[in-house]
Amino acid sequence: MTAVIVSFMFVAGGQLDRYDTLDLLDRFFYLRWLAGSGISFLLISLLWRLADHFSVDRMSGNRTVTDNMSGAGTFVDGVFAKTGVRHRGKTGTEREGRKPSPLCAHFIYVGIMLLGWMPAFLSIVPGVFSYDAYAEWEQVKTGMITAHHPVIHVLLVGGLLELFYRLTGSYNVGIGVYTLLQMFLTANVLALTVSYMKRRGIRPAARLLTLLFYSLSPVIQLFSICTTKDVLFTACELLLMMSVLRILGEQDVFFRENKAQAGFVLAVLGTMILRNNGLYIALVMLAVLFWGCRKYWKRYSLLAAAALLLYGVYVGPVYTLLSVTPGGVEEMLSVPIQQMARVYHYDHASLDSGDLELLCQVLPRENLDDYKPTVADPVKCGFDREGFYENRGDFFKLWARWGMEHPLTYINSFLVSTVDFWYPGAVMDGYKDPYGRSSYFDYRVAEPGEEIVVLRGLHDFYERLSWDRAAQKKPFAFLVLSPGWYFLVFFVGFMYLWYHKKWKLLAPLLIPLLTMATALLGPMALVRYVLIFFYGFPLLLALFLSPRAFLSDVRK
Repeated sequence: MTAVIVSFMFVAGGQLDRYDTLDLLDRFFYLRWLAGSGISFLLISLLWRLADHFSVDRMSGNRTVTDNMSGAGTFVDGVFAKTGVRHRGKTGTEREGRKPSPLCAHFIYVGIMLLGWMPAFLSIVPGVFSYDAYAEWEQVKTGMITAHHPVIHVLLVGGLLELFYRLTGSYNVGIGVYTLLQMFLTANVLALTVSYMKRRGIRPAARLLTLLFYSLSPVIQLFSICTTKDVLFTACELLLMMSVLRILGEQDVFFRENKAQAGFVLAVLGTMILRNNGLYIALVMLAVLFWGCRKYWKRYSLLAAAALLLYGVYVGPVYTLLSVTPGGVEEMLSVPIQQMARVYHYDHASLDSGDLELLCQVLPRENLDDYKPTVADPVKCGFDREGFYENRGDFFKLWARWGMEHPLTYINSFLVSTVDFWYPGAVMDGYKDPYGRSSYFDYRVAEPGEEIVVLRGLHDFYERLSWDRAAQKKPFAFLVLSPGWYFLVFFVGFMYLWYHKKWKLLAPLLIPLLTMATALLGPMALVRYVLIFFYGFPLLLALFLSPRAFLSDVRK
């Protein structure tokens, strides 16, 4: 099954990326899919055999390491795991005395990452103010706050801009303060990931590569200086992944540490409030963990209840105090809207006039005429909420009937709008700019900020990386830029762990999987929606290559 899906990703993805459509009636497509499945089977089998050979779970158990002080756990040697070498001479206490304390090491990691990101910040001072940042600032400025964007992020971004504008007369100062604050918070979360890998006995070389990846990856650099809500949301998801690993892999220790439990509650809460789809991700994970915490079900129930209570206070009294109005229902209808717009665009002559009249009561004709296969915004922006609520039942019946009458059109609509998420060779260009620019990253400072360039050469590099398709199509660029590449690695690793029935390691990987599932229902494919695949990449490799390191109880 893994090989069949991987083959589809390449064969179907390549055609969709090139032509914006997939001919599902073309027998040659299925022949290419079949041939690709055979090649994928051979390559994946080889990869899995190598993983079996090098993975700690497949090594003999005669070399172990015990670290009662640091909590590294007991596990056998492997590619990522430390070897169990006996130390001679000095005592363990003396050896530990020469090492920096965990807190000191943590801030060394933070400092290295901030040093790696600072050139990106200087390339576009006061930071990238784009995507939804203008709309969030405008809500605070006008006092009309809606739930369309996460309210906590609206208040943070808009509040800092307005506060520092009143203090200094410059919006740039507020943008800069937010950007530097976000860089610091994100660096701390990523540093915790490196520290956690160290705690679980992952080799220094692997941790060094992780630190370099976090510091030098252009994607992580760019998003560290970007005001989009997805950055802090992804940081909370990464914290939640580590909490899930600890809960399922070292329960006795986790439920004795108050800091770990508080961190779990905050990670769940942050995931729920920093993106609207985060609520569904968190609820699923809370249910999964309840099944995995039967031994400590009372204590776990209190933690879950605390997170849900805080969320209830947030969307209840806090929303009421701020007079927050609901977001638009159209945000949840991006897929149906695009499917019906595609039928309207390609099969217009065969449609009944009464059906067209009903459709146009919800989606104006001028917006339907602006249909683009890869982005729902041109059609969705004209969505008539009153018309929808007056004709809601008939609208969904029409959507279902058209789906049965035009199934291939519906399938193509969904695939073409999501292909950039899962095709490794894709370029993020959902907006299909008439000048040929891609929409990989929105590298600019929108109003009310003013762009200041300190490092012109680096500014030009990031600009090409963000908008120039040719730069993104250079050899091996996909290894750095393509969400589809990271999803491919994730999927193959996930299925490997599934094959070996490592259920406790699969649980945290549900978080990226659920993130992808909710992103597929969104208005278009953007890197920021699936940042967790970039932030969680080193942790995924460690789980794949050294699974037992995360399953051993640190008491041993």
